[in-house]
Amino acid sequence: MKISSGWEQSIYVLLILSRLPKGKHINSLALSQRLHVSHSYLKKTIKALVREGLVKSATGKSGGFSLAVPLAEIDFYKIFKAIEGPEKVFASQHLLVKFLNKDKAKLEPCAVSTAMNNLEDTLITTMNSMTLNTMMEQIQENYDVEDLERWIQTVAK
Repeated sequence: MKISSGWEQSIYVLLILSRLPKGKHINSLALSQRLHVSHSYLKKTIKALVREGLVKSATGKSGGFSLAVPLAEIDFYKIFKAIEGPEKVFASQHLLVKFLNKDKAKLEPCAVSTAMNNLEDTLITTMNSMTLNTMMEQIQENYDVEDLERWIQTVAK
């Protein structure tokens, strides 16, 4: 499994948006420049966050993006679903049937499918336990965010 770069970008976009003063927005170009990522790809990523209800979009001269919900309500799995889609990480191809050349009805449960489902459940549980509020607290404890704050003041509309 490979998770797209959009997932990590989304985490940082949400963290940046959480620092905005109330009523302010940041446009996607400023965000892509700050993160040094593709603007066109980031726009698609942000649209997914808007669709999921994590980000609000405002049009017009002072338009841009702002956080739609508090960081404490955003966990890694919500972001994952917004970017990667709601489908299961592992979807069985029922290869055991072909592997053993047997009738599918006689082969349940499949040990491989069961193991993969258990791994997915563990992944989801872990992602659900990690909120962006906790991430921001750890960042603030370990790093100086003054440059970020100054940058936000200059680009927020």
